[in-house]
Amino acid sequence: MTEVLLVPFHPPGHAEPMAALAAQLRADGHPVTVFTGSATGRWRLNGPLPPSMLATADSGALFRHLFLGDVADMARDIADLAGRCGAEVIVGDVLMAGAGLAARLTGLPWVSVCCSPVPTLEAYRSFIPDHAIGAFAPHSTLESLGLPADDPTNLLGRSSDWLHLIPSTPSFAGYPDLPAAVVLAGPLVPVPLVSAPAVVGTPTVAVTTSTAAPATLAGAAFAQDRYVTAAAAALGGLDVLGVVTHQVVGRPPANVRFVGRIPHDELFDRSAVVVTHAGWGTVSRALVRGLPLVLVPIANDQTYIAQRCAQLGIGIALAAGEATVDALREAIRAVLVEPGYRAAAAEFATEFRVSPPLPRISSMITSLPARKG
Repeated sequence: MTEVLLVPFHPPGHAEPMAALAAQLRADGHPVTVFTGSATGRWRLNGPLPPSMLATADSGALFRHLFLGDVADMARDIADLAGRCGAEVIVGDVLMAGAGLAARLTGLPWVSVCCSPVPTLEAYRSFIPDHAIGAFAPHSTLESLGLPADDPTNLLGRSSDWLHLIPSTPSFAGYPDLPAAVVLAGPLVPVPLVSAPAVVGTPTVAVTTSTAAPATLAGAAFAQDRYVTAAAAALGGLDVLGVVTHQVVGRPPANVRFVGRIPHDELFDRSAVVVTHAGWGTVSRALVRGLPLVLVPIANDQTYIAQRCAQLGIGIALAAGEATVDALREAIRAVLVEPGYRAAAAEFATEFRVSPPLPRISSMITSLPARKG
C-alpha cells in the first residue's frame, strides 16, 4: 500500500474532486492524509495583513496573501506533515502552490491536479485576476526555502514532471498535443453504474449555481442571480418540475422549488436535464449520467466548458447577457425533446462507465513511488 498526502484547494469546486479521489484511494486500501493547515502550523489562510503590505497597497500582493497566505510557510508545513505521516507521494491542487515545493524539499514524487478541464498548463490563469498574476512570481519564495531560484515558472503554474492530471477526456478536450507527463484523466467524480433512465411523466429539470462565495464571484454574483431568476421564470412556462439549488430569488412559479445547496448526485439521478452555470463539477456529474445541458457561464473557465459542450452536441450554451426568459425556455425545451442532445451525452456516460476515471487515477498515483525507487 502507498501512503498518500493530499493537498486540496479550499473552495468546494476544488475540494470535492479531491475528496472523491481520497475516497477512491482509501477504497483501494491506500492510507490517505489530507493537509488542511493547523492551529500550530506556520501557514495561515486569511491571516492578518502585514503592515508593509498595507503601506504599499500592492493589490497583487494583497490578493496573493488573501488567496493563499504565505506560500513558503505552506510548503514547510506540507513537508513537515509528509514526514510525520510517512507520505510516499504528494498529490496537490495546482492552486495550492506549496504542494510541489514541499515535494522538492522532501524529495518525494508528486502529482499536480488541475480541477479545470481546459487542456493547457496555464488553466490556472482563468481563476486569477490579471493584475495579480505577477504577485505569484517564484523567486523570493524559492530563495526563502533554500531552493534554486532560477526557475521562472509562476508558483500557480507548476505542473509535476511525474504526473499532471487534467479532469477532461481526449474527446472533450479535442485531442490536444500535451507534454508526456500530462494525462487527460476524466472527471474526478464517481460514475453511476447505469445511465439516466428514460423520462417518464413530468420531467425534472435541475438548475444549479456556483458553490463559490458571492465575495469570490464578485460581479459575477449579480450575473448568477439574473440567470437564476430567468431560469425559474422560463421553467414556469413548461410542463416540468424545476428544482433550483440556490436561495429563493424573486417569486418562483408554482412548478419551481428553490432548495438551497444540496448534493447534486441524488438530484441528478432523477433529473432529465441540467441547467447550469457551467462549473466543471456540475457538468461532470451531469455527463457521467448522460444528461443533456443548458449552460450559462458566469466566471472563470466556464465559457470554455459551455462552448465545448455546445460544440459536441451535449447541450446549448447561452452567454449570461443572452440568457433571457424566452431564450432559456427555448433551450430547455430543445434539449428535452430533441434526441440528439441526450444521445451525445449518453456517449460520454458510456465512455466513463467503460473506464471509470477514479480507479485509473488511483492506480497511476500509487505506482509513482516504485518509479522513484
